[in-house]
Amino acid sequence: MHSIDPFDWTEGLESIAIYSSEKTLIQDKKTSKYVKTNIPGPGCDMDDFETQILGCKCENRLCIETCSCIAKYGTVYDDGKILLSVIDGKNMVPIIECNTQCTCTADCQNRLIQNGISFKMEVFRSETKGLGLRTIESIDPGSFVCEYAGEILSFEEAKQRTKRQTEHDMNYVIVVKEHHRTGVMETYVDPSCRGNIGRYINHSCSPNLSMVPVRVNSMVPKLCLFAVKEIPSLTELTFDYGHASSTTNSGSVGPPTSSKQCMCGAHDCRGYLPYERLLYE
Repeated sequence: MHSIDPFDWTEGLESIAIYSSEKTLIQDKKTSKYVKTNIPGPGCDMDDFETQILGCKCENRLCIETCSCIAKYGTVYDDGKILLSVIDGKNMVPIIECNTQCTCTADCQNRLIQNGISFKMEVFRSETKGLGLRTIESIDPGSFVCEYAGEILSFEEAKQRTKRQTEHDMNYVIVVKEHHRTGVMETYVDPSCRGNIGRYINHSCSPNLSMVPVRVNSMVPKLCLFAVKEIPSLTELTFDYGHASSTTNSGSVGPPTSSKQCMCGAHDCRGYLPYERLLYE
C-alpha cells in the first residue's frame, strides 16, 4: 500500500498529482476530503445514484453514430474533445457517455470525462480571491479539464447550509438547472467538506471554462468543465458561476445582502458574484 503524498491536493486519487508552488499551502488551507466525483449527501434521491443507465451492445471496439448511447442526441466528442458548438450553447444536447454496462472498450470515442484529469495544474494563492487553480501547461479549446464534484444535496439541505454561512464563509454550493420539455431538473452540489479540485476554481464574468452536465453510469449529472478557448500555461482557470451554459444556471446576479463583490477583473464584470435566490429566502 502506497502512502499518500502530503503535498498532493488530490490525496493520490487522480492519475495526475496536483501541487502548489508554495508547498506548505496545503497544510494551512486544505479543509476538505478529496472525492473524484459526486457522492450522495443529505437528502439526495438515492434512486438517481443507484439506477444504472443501460449500456450499448456495439460489436465494434470504438462506438460510431449508431451506438445507442450516441444515436439519440448525436455525436458530441471529436478527437478527444467536446464540440465547441455544444459548450457555446448553439447545439446544447444531453450528453450520455458509454458506461460500465457497455460492450465497447475503454478507448471508445464516447468515453472522455470518465478518464479523469489529464492536465498538470496547481493550487495557488491569488491576490484578491483566496485560493485558485491554474494550469501549468497549455490547454486546447474543447479539452476536458475537470469536474466540479462534491456532495449531491436536496434543496432543503442546500438551503440550510447556505443559511448557516457567515459573511466570511466561502459559498461552494452550485445549483445546476437543466431545462427539459417536462420541466426543470435541479441539482445541488456542495464540495465544501467533500470535493475535488474543481472547488478551487474561481468565478469570472469572462471565463475560460464552461460547465456542461454529463452522465455516465447513472442519472446524477457530472458537472464537467471544458476549455472554451486556448488557455496558455500559468493561466488561472475560471468559470461563470451564474451562466455556465444554455442549460445550466447556478444563480442570479446580486446584489442582495448575501451577495459578494466580484473580483474577477474582467472588462465586462457584473460587479457581484452570482447566487441562487431561493437558497436565501
